[in-house]
Amino acid sequence: MGLKVDNALSYKGRIISVVFVAVLLLFIRGMVIMHFGRAPHPLPIPALIPLVIAWYLGKHYDKYVHLSMRDTLTGLYNRRYVLDKFPRVMTYVNKRKLNIAILVLDVNGFKEINDNYGHDYGDQVLEQLSKILCKSFGQKDIIARWGGDEFLILSTFSDEKLVINKINQFKNEIKREDWQQKSDISVSIGKATYPSDAVSLKELMAKADSNMYELKMSDKQMNATKREESMLH
Repeated sequence: MGLKVDNALSYKGRIISVVFVAVLLLFIRGMVIMHFGRAPHPLPIPALIPLVIAWYLGKHYDKYVHLSMRDTLTGLYNRRYVLDKFPRVMTYVNKRKLNIAILVLDVNGFKEINDNYGHDYGDQVLEQLSKILCKSFGQKDIIARWGGDEFLILSTFSDEKLVINKINQFKNEIKREDWQQKSDISVSIGKATYPSDAVSLKELMAKADSNMYELKMSDKQMNATKREESMLH
């Protein structure tokens, strides 16, 4: 059985609301019996009205909670959801002796993309990247927009090769994507592993951020070297 990711709308608010109203109605029924010595009809039609209202209000509460855990632009999970979920993910992997890959990624040159092509196009890039992330990683992985152009993925694993394969698939999908011929989109990805690198989310993200920055600097130096070589030939 895999880690449960909360993709569907919860019924928690509806269940609590209906149960509360049902208990209240039973209490009122008991009071009526005490005072009048007899019970009303087992299920009077008017009793259904507060139950329906309770279900309706509970549904709106469930929807509010669901949306509060989502990023408004991409529909991915947000920082609040990750902070709430991570302790439960740790409990899950500790019981099963698994690991967690914490992947931090951002879009290379995203500021220039916004400056050159506008913020609307920048938003489209983030939305499309979100779709590619969902396509490349599994349903049991937690994919979140951490803020700005930064994304966070939590992926539980027993074999690290599976995580590497997902990363490679994601990068290949980016290369194949049609970016309206405006710019070449690329990302930098840093990885940290629980529990070998750290045990707190803050420390793991710091490690992944550091690895991402090193890769980003390495890629910049490599590209600069290639440009210099092309100018010499």
